[in-house]
Amino acid sequence: MFNMILVGPPGSGKGTQAERMIHKYRFIPIALGALLRQQMAENGTNKVLIEKYINSGQLVPDHLSFELVTQLVQAQPADASFLFDGFPRTIPQVTFLDHFLKQCGAQINGVIFLDVSNEILLKRLKNRATIEKRPDDQDVCKIKTRMQIYEQETRPILNHYKAQGKLHRIDGTQSVDEVTKAIAAIMDRLIRP
Repeated sequence: MFNMILVGPPGSGKGTQAERMIHKYRFIPIALGALLRQQMAENGTNKVLIEKYINSGQLVPDHLSFELVTQLVQAQPADASFLFDGFPRTIPQVTFLDHFLKQCGAQINGVIFLDVSNEILLKRLKNRATIEKRPDDQDVCKIKTRMQIYEQETRPILNHYKAQGKLHRIDGTQSVDEVTKAIAAIMDRLIRP
């Protein structure tokens, strides 16, 4: 079992890079945002609650995130390797994930951080709103709320993983292919030291 986290602000390219990592390294994806959007599309039990948080640019409550992640991990073979995308986003989520994986006899092996300035992120999210029509990308106020929450809630997890020697920063403003190459160089080092 080899587990990675892909982290970065909204619009940093996590989804695109996650797809490439999943394909190349055969990870099972744990993409919280996609899981939540799936719950909404399928009229899941928590659809109204999830919509309320996502449409206002807020993070969904931890208990709901923990439930979805736990169910998905437990449904996979014991030796599966996971790529966490969009989770964990807060220190309590980091604590939960570290404890949960330890119970499974596993750990986080590395964290890829896609670093992109707010100015570039805003342009990317506006562009994504036009192309994908995602409601959470339509409103500049919601985007700014998401960025503010990222700074307050998610940035601290970087220090947690940096202290463990697991954090790898990548310039997310490079071309998509350059970012992929940089990730692959790190992944190849971690998998085959």
